[in-house]
Amino acid sequence: MRYKILVSIILMLPMSLLSQETSGIYQGFSGGMVLHAGYLSGVNVSAPVSPQGLTTGIGGALRVNLGKILRVGLDGHVSTLSSNHSDARDVLSDGSYIRTGSGGLLADLCWRQSKWWPYIGFGVGGGSMKGLYILDGSQDDWAPESSAVYNKQSFFYLSPYLGTDFCLTPRVHLTFKVDWMLAVHDGALLKPSGPRGYFGFMFCHSR
Repeated sequence: MRYKILVSIILMLPMSLLSQETSGIYQGFSGGMVLHAGYLSGVNVSAPVSPQGLTTGIGGALRVNLGKILRVGLDGHVSTLSSNHSDARDVLSDGSYIRTGSGGLLADLCWRQSKWWPYIGFGVGGGSMKGLYILDGSQDDWAPESSAVYNKQSFFYLSPYLGTDFCLTPRVHLTFKVDWMLAVHDGALLKPSGPRGYFGFMFCHSR
């Protein structure tokens, strides 16, 4: 029964898009760069310390408008948590960091009003997380460190989000977005899970 309902929804979706009063399914695109900040949380039982704190980074997104409200596309971001912005600043030496790179697919519903374009959506993808923990020493010199750990791991993530565009002009928008990354990793290591906020510019073409 559930299988039949799912198949019906999948078959009805393109029909509903085609039935809209448009010149076709494709209704333009949007893309641009955004800055973001968030909070990295989680515990790594295998590591000597589990830093948590403020992450900052940059990224971008590209979406295609399908019909009146549906948009699909891609995004990618890089975030860094430095030891100075973590709760382990008294344990880790300067130069320690956790860097996360992620990217994947986006799908959202966007209501294109005159000035404000509110949207809600969902992202899915993967990435890698690199951590350098300098427990004794510093990255500022060329001397070998007596106690340091470097680790790299991959992960899969889900990311629900909501936000809005503000139309400066028909082709240039400011965008504001918040999401929550839900990372999954079988190794039970520190996972990049937590809230993030985004601000940036989008360049748009809409029919």
